[in-house]
Amino acid sequence: MSIEFPNTSSQITGVILAGGRSRRMGGDKPQQILKGKSLLEYVVELAAPQVDELVLSSNSSAAFFQQFGLPIVTDRDSFQAGPLLGIASVMTWIAETHPKPAALPLVACFPVDVPIFPETLVEVLKHAIIERKKQVAFARQAGQIQPLFSLWALSAAPFVDRALRAGISGPKQMLSKLDATIVEIQCLSELDFTNLNTKQDMLALAEKL
Repeated sequence: MSIEFPNTSSQITGVILAGGRSRRMGGDKPQQILKGKSLLEYVVELAAPQVDELVLSSNSSAAFFQQFGLPIVTDRDSFQAGPLLGIASVMTWIAETHPKPAALPLVACFPVDVPIFPETLVEVLKHAIIERKKQVAFARQAGQIQPLFSLWALSAAPFVDRALRAGISGPKQMLSKLDATIVEIQCLSELDFTNLNTKQDMLALAEKL
């Protein structure tokens, strides 16, 4: 069976991965305030213009999430956890709720704990995934792979499902099993891809903004 690849007409669903447990942060990461705005607000503002539609991956329907007016896609399996399950759940949601498109859809991922990233990120990943005829494109910055900044063709769904059944919870763990390409991303700011895991991380970034 031939593998379908995306093309320039492929519609992109962006998903903000906002379902982490935030143990080290000491509170829900999406709601943490950085210079007067929540982390989720930062990501929504940067991600929305880069995609055709934007959804949240979260098992919470709290008023905080509802205020953004975005579809909330819950995990399809309560016995698993992790960002890979969030990606798989969005793939299932697209397949079940969207009419079959002429071009293979794409899913762009954005972690909620990285509030600053290039405005051209998805454009660069889409160009690479089409030109190189791959199913997945992972961002890399300064030699470090950013697995949650990635673009997935829906044709990768069976590989994701198999990885979940094998107990894999994150995209980076299944990199070698995917028809993937790594894309070097040129940062537009020294603050791009700053990952926030603790209150100290938040304070350090706030001082630079």
